[in-house]
Amino acid sequence: MGGKEDAALEKSRREIKRHIAELSKIRGSGTELISVYIPPKYPIGDISAKLRAEYSQASNIKSKQTRNNVLGALERILNFLKHFNEPPPTGIAIFVGNVSKNPGESDIKTYYIIPPDPINVQLYRCDSVFYLEPLLVFTKPKEVYGLLAIDGSDATIALLEGKNYRILRRIESQAASKTTKGGQSAMRYQRLVEHGKEDYYKKVGEAMDQVFLGVPNLKGVIVGGPGPIKEYFLEGGYFNYQIKVLGKVDTGYADDYGIQEMVGKVDEIIQEHEAARERKIVSQFLEKVSKGTLATYGVNEVYAAMQEGRVGTLLISEEIKITKVKYSCAKCGKQGEKLIVGDDVPDKVPCPCGGVGAVTEKSDVIEELENLAESTGATIEFISADTHEGAQFLRGFLGIGAILRY
Repeated sequence: MGGKEDAALEKSRREIKRHIAELSKIRGSGTELISVYIPPKYPIGDISAKLRAEYSQASNIKSKQTRNNVLGALERILNFLKHFNEPPPTGIAIFVGNVSKNPGESDIKTYYIIPPDPINVQLYRCDSVFYLEPLLVFTKPKEVYGLLAIDGSDATIALLEGKNYRILRRIESQAASKTTKGGQSAMRYQRLVEHGKEDYYKKVGEAMDQVFLGVPNLKGVIVGGPGPIKEYFLEGGYFNYQIKVLGKVDTGYADDYGIQEMVGKVDEIIQEHEAARERKIVSQFLEKVSKGTLATYGVNEVYAAMQEGRVGTLLISEEIKITKVKYSCAKCGKQGEKLIVGDDVPDKVPCPCGGVGAVTEKSDVIEELENLAESTGATIEFISADTHEGAQFLRGFLGIGAILRY
C-alpha cells in the first residue's frame, strides 16, 4: 500500500471515529433511534422489504410520540434506499431518528457511514441509542506487524494487519538429517547438530529479510515460541539490523497454531509501542515549548501557522473537535470568522464591535487542517488521551500544537 493510500485510510479512520463520537451522544426519549447495517452486495430490495415489515409492526407502538418518530424514521430510510441499486462496495451503515432535545418536538435526522473496509454484518435495531459497535473495528489503525514463531525445528513467518494475519513462510530445521545412526563420536555428533542449528537460524533470518524488508508501513516484528530458542535466535543477529523487534511472547507452538497464539497475545506489546512513539512526539513538542523556539499552541495560533506553511509537525488530540463558523453582525455589518473548540457550536457569536453575529456557515477545521498539511508537506500526529503524555497535552494545550519549521 502506498503512502497516499495509507493517508486516505487513516483519514477515513479518524472521520469514522468522529462520527461515532457524535452519534453516541444522541439519546432518544424512547426506543426511536434506528440503526441499519447493510453489507456489500446485499439485495437492497430485501432490506426494504424488512423495513416495510417493521413499519407495519411499529404501528402498534402505544406511545403516540414514539410511534410517530419510529414511523417517520423508517420512511426516511426507505426513501434514502431508493437512491441505491445496490450497496456501496464496502456496505453502508444508516442511522435515523429524532434528535430533538425538546420533549414533544420532532427533528428526524439521517446519518450514514460508508466504511473503508467491508461491513460484515446485516442488522436492523431500534433503541434509545444508535447501535455503533460494528463500526468500532474501523476506528483502529490498520498497521502492519511482522510475526515470527520459532522453536528448534520449525519457524513460521506471518504478517498481522489489524486482527487478520497471513502466513507467508514455513521453515523446517534440517539439523536432524545431518546425523546418522551409529558410528558418530559424541563430539562429531554435537558439531553436526550445532552446524545444522546455525544453518537453520540463517535460513530463518534470510526469510525474515525477504518478507519483512519489502513491507510498506511495517511497524516492527514480534517474536514468539516455546522455551529459550527465540532468545538464542535474537541474540545471534541472523536478520537485517533494519528489522525492528518490538518484543517477545511465549507460545506452546512454532507452527500455524503458534502464530494464532501470538495474535491473541501481542496487543500489549503493540499498545506499548504506539504509546512510546506518542510519548516521543509529545516530548519533542514540550521540549521546544519550554525553550520558547519553533513551537506554538492554541487553536488560532496553530491555524495561522498552518496557513502560512510554517508547520513541520501538527499535533492534534483525538478528543477535540474544532469548528469554523462564519457570521454576520447586524450592528456593524461585518462578515467574520471564528474558531470554536468543543461539541457545542452556538448559533450566535460575539463580534469585536460589541454586537452579536449570527452564524451563517459551519465547517470542520480538522478536515481543513488535514488538507493544509497535505498541500504544505506537514506531518499530522493524532494524539490519544489514553496515555499520561496525551492527557497532559489535552489538558495543558487544549489538544492542539505544532512543531515549526521556522
